[in-house]
Amino acid sequence: MTLAIDHLFLFVEPEGPEIEALKRLGLSETYRRAHPGQGTANACFAFDNLYLELLWLTSEAEARSAPIARTRLWERSRWCEQGASPFGIAVRGDLAGVGVPTRDYRPPYLPEGMAIPVACASDDPALPMVFVSPGHQQPSDWPEAQRGHLQRSAGFGKVLSVEMGLPASTASAPLLRALSGAHPSTSVVARSDDRHHLRLTLADTQGRHTHTLDLGSTKLGSWRISLIDERLPERSWQRAWAALGLRAPEGLMQRLLDAWAEPQRHYHSQQHLHECLALLEPALDLAQHPGEVELALWFHDAVYDPQGKGNEARSADWAIDALAQAGASQEVQQRVRALIMATCHDAEPEGGDARLLVDIDLAILGADPARFAEYDAQVRAEYRWVPGWLYRRKRKEVLAGFLNRQAIYGTGRFRDRLEGRARDNLRAAVARPTGR
Repeated sequence: MTLAIDHLFLFVEPEGPEIEALKRLGLSETYRRAHPGQGTANACFAFDNLYLELLWLTSEAEARSAPIARTRLWERSRWCEQGASPFGIAVRGDLAGVGVPTRDYRPPYLPEGMAIPVACASDDPALPMVFVSPGHQQPSDWPEAQRGHLQRSAGFGKVLSVEMGLPASTASAPLLRALSGAHPSTSVVARSDDRHHLRLTLADTQGRHTHTLDLGSTKLGSWRISLIDERLPERSWQRAWAALGLRAPEGLMQRLLDAWAEPQRHYHSQQHLHECLALLEPALDLAQHPGEVELALWFHDAVYDPQGKGNEARSADWAIDALAQAGASQEVQQRVRALIMATCHDAEPEGGDARLLVDIDLAILGADPARFAEYDAQVRAEYRWVPGWLYRRKRKEVLAGFLNRQAIYGTGRFRDRLEGRARDNLRAAVARPTGR
């Protein structure tokens, strides 16, 4: 029997900022409910075929009471401290039919005589709570009075696939392998950093994959949330070369994407490239030579060896070779080289295009606290070969250098938007003890 994913929950802090983060991305909250006697409440965001449930604790006493304790919801709500899984996976179908033993769970809020089959293996709080949903319909088939807002107003229909990232110690558990045939396509990947993530690939209302909703845990116990426009790289690439009046060398875009996906990268990755391109798109009006700025972003960390030197110069060399092959003038080549070298951040950027490019590269300093915490951990992962005491000392020096600048951002638009939050993030990071 084929299982269908009904909904996915993840624990957040009560009324956590993740709710507003999803709304800022254009998603609509479908409904909220409390679970009397279970000690939890939720906010749900429904797509056509499944929904995402942000769940939080409302009563420790109820969550730890005899009828509820075996679910380990209390431990899950404190996942960052307890080493528990913050996730739940609710299915439509028969878990026993795919070889998963279950037990009946009867929370007080259910009508008399009803029970929820819960996988016995979920007694281990390190594993997601896997259970059969009390509901048997996908959201698009809910009665109109119950359905509320689906995500069609934001242009989204179904979730096409689910990827859950779990610590390597749990990712291969038999319980999770039993879900491999669920619909939509569901996969579990092992993370070497013991963090968690959830990625939903989203279709537009015509069924075409256009975006990915990416939720990643941070060491703060919160979630960094982003909505990735999968069409952006191709759109950006074509726009940059069209603005230059040139034709890109065959296969160059894919070679660059492959370089940005190299295994030594944690922060200087496709995520960073994508964030940069997304920031530039609405700011192209600030550029004197927009095609050059856009291409410089594609190349600015194209060569990245955390144990090497001259990454920017080697990245610039690659860009110049590509431009020369495409027939760009010497003036264009040298301007692009200068833009890439400006991302060394060792001197005040000269000219409006350089200031725009550097502001985009440094925008991460003004990210929301969850994304800044993730960035901080990603940079540490790239320098894991450096002893901790030395890394913390040098890292603090770098961040203090930005904090001590009269202005971190060189353009008014980025300064107005990001300067205050960047300084808050940097002050908090610099204030942390260095130790040995």
